[in-house]
Amino acid sequence: MELIDITVGIKNDMLVWPGDEPAKIGWESRIENGDISNVSSIQIGAHIGTHIDMPLHFIDGAASMDDLDLSRLIGPASVVEVPDKKTSIDAVFLESLGLHDATRLLFKTSNSKLWDNPSQPFCPDYVALEPDAALWLVEHGCELVGIDYLSIAPYDNSTIPHEVLLSNNVVILETLDLRQVQPGEYELICLPLKLISREAAPARAILTSTH
Repeated sequence: MELIDITVGIKNDMLVWPGDEPAKIGWESRIENGDISNVSSIQIGAHIGTHIDMPLHFIDGAASMDDLDLSRLIGPASVVEVPDKKTSIDAVFLESLGLHDATRLLFKTSNSKLWDNPSQPFCPDYVALEPDAALWLVEHGCELVGIDYLSIAPYDNSTIPHEVLLSNNVVILETLDLRQVQPGEYELICLPLKLISREAAPARAILTSTH
């Protein structure tokens, strides 16, 4: 069985959403400085690196990380490659895939190339889901949707796709590294930090394949 780690690691100076606080990871103690052990300190936002969005993210009073059904994060997943020429993912494209019964969809787009340069500045023209694509996923019973950049929704229209998905309890998995993943069928295992009463949490995500 092959294991593919699709998690974007957390480190200082990593790419974050514009306006978010940067990751701050340091040392509380170091053996090389005479301390008895190495101990790190971590200060990060809930949406840093690979992470899960819950309904509370865009809907006040809605479900938080406490309410997450972990079974949605473990099971069959389809990785779909979006042609480089496409600048967004719309309902027409989704309909053309014939994946009407897929419960977990991960989109590998031209965004993946951006991870080749870790110091790449934020790219506002990343490929994302249009509102009609979000509605298509809801209507076809999708339980989880993931993408290879910081947001599932376009930079200039972030609210509607999030609201459509989250109000229908579709789990959103953002900031995936799919560079080493070929399109096809896999098993997804994704477990987020258990942040109490919060709208999001960083996660470790892997795909398994028996190909």
